[in-house]
Amino acid sequence: MSFSDKYFSYVKGAFADHKLLFIFTVLFAVLCWVGAYFVADIIFTPQELVSDYSYLAQETFFSFDDMMDIIINNCLLNVIYYVESIFFGYGAFEDMLINIGMSGIVSRATELACGDPFLFIKLTCLHGFFEDLSTVLNSFASFILFSFIARSIKDVFSPSKRLANGKITNSLEINKKHLYQSIAIFILAFAIMIFAGFLEEYISIPFGNMIADIL
Repeated sequence: MSFSDKYFSYVKGAFADHKLLFIFTVLFAVLCWVGAYFVADIIFTPQELVSDYSYLAQETFFSFDDMMDIIINNCLLNVIYYVESIFFGYGAFEDMLINIGMSGIVSRATELACGDPFLFIKLTCLHGFFEDLSTVLNSFASFILFSFIARSIKDVFSPSKRLANGKITNSLEINKKHLYQSIAIFILAFAIMIFAGFLEEYISIPFGNMIADIL
């Protein structure tokens, strides 16, 4: 079996073996977005936000350096949240609360500032969708990572089967599939975030302005 075949088998396996965990991740992400959308009314006022949207009227300058800054920042956050999830899945919750929540807040803030409830969608529907998708997948991978750690600790003391000599090596052998699944989904989320960075710098605003002119 080739590397790509193995990789995609772990991706498919992750969704098959952790179906309920994925559903929970998606539902929590939706809750974060909707909750943040309504919280924005409490946090922001139109006067505070109007100046923040002045860039929409400016000419867009495409910059490779800016794109790399966006990609490096967002991907670094993915890595940090992923690693933090070894602590009871903390990083996964933090990732969705901050990033998915911010998406909801910015959507409502745009409506308050500009009087157009769909302006945020028009101008960020491309990269915003992929950023949120990456966040959901990264959180899903993070939950699987913590699941792997919890299962491994349990099997050190009470193994479900015997596959190797030694308690730790046996536990890792039993649960390594879940670690590989987590890493596979993390890589997928990482790649999507890189693509989102390209869209944000070069595509989203011209495409959004075009849609705004049409509608």
